[in-house]
Amino acid sequence: MLLLGSQSFPHYGLERFFAFAAAIGFDGVEIMVGKNFDTQNPAYLKELETRFKVPIKAFSLPNRDADQYLVAFEKVVAEFGGKTINLAPPDVFSFKYKRWIDVSVPRFTKRHRLAFNRRNVPSKPYLGLIPSRTQSSLHALKNAGDVCLDLAACRSNGDDIMQAAGSLSDKLQHVYLGNVNHGIMYAPLPVGDLPVESFLTKLSREGYRGDFTLKLSPKAMHAGDDEHLLKTLKESYDFFFKYFTFQPG
Repeated sequence: MLLLGSQSFPHYGLERFFAFAAAIGFDGVEIMVGKNFDTQNPAYLKELETRFKVPIKAFSLPNRDADQYLVAFEKVVAEFGGKTINLAPPDVFSFKYKRWIDVSVPRFTKRHRLAFNRRNVPSKPYLGLIPSRTQSSLHALKNAGDVCLDLAACRSNGDDIMQAAGSLSDKLQHVYLGNVNHGIMYAPLPVGDLPVESFLTKLSREGYRGDFTLKLSPKAMHAGDDEHLLKTLKESYDFFFKYFTFQPG
């Protein structure tokens, strides 16, 4: 499935977000549970699913200050059994989040039949010396379990997306789609420095059965100009299906 991520729309309400996803024809959406109280309201989220006929298929947390939303996240996701959660590895100083992801999340996912993927994020060392996140390399993520691969984060961390696809193998269960255009992260898929078309062609040829979430920066989408935003979303949507075909079964 190709999902649209709510993290790309911080300046819009969820109703507009769902409307954009429905207008383009996305298979579903991913909700980032964060400071927007609407993302913390499971009843409202279910209402939007029904009204726009766009299912919620995955959930995530912000890269920063995620430990502020752990209670809200569990409350929401508990109402959506069988979905996917894509979570970043702990920040080196986020002891609460580290314990939660190591101890609570495995129990939580089992109880609610969730698919749990650890995702890579852009990582910069503190003071140029201390890694900002523990267990954050692709090798560490793979050894810990299933993986959500963020393509733009790969470029930021010096990882080659083609090599990553090969090395992760069957541990790759979800992909965040976004290009990098002259250093600008999460650019539209058709414009940028990453070989996204080759990546998609490779996964399609090898029968990849996981999901994708389109994650674009508000600036790259021209947020605030709805006509331009929808055009940009449609271009990335069409680009995806030009190079990737979901396999039956």
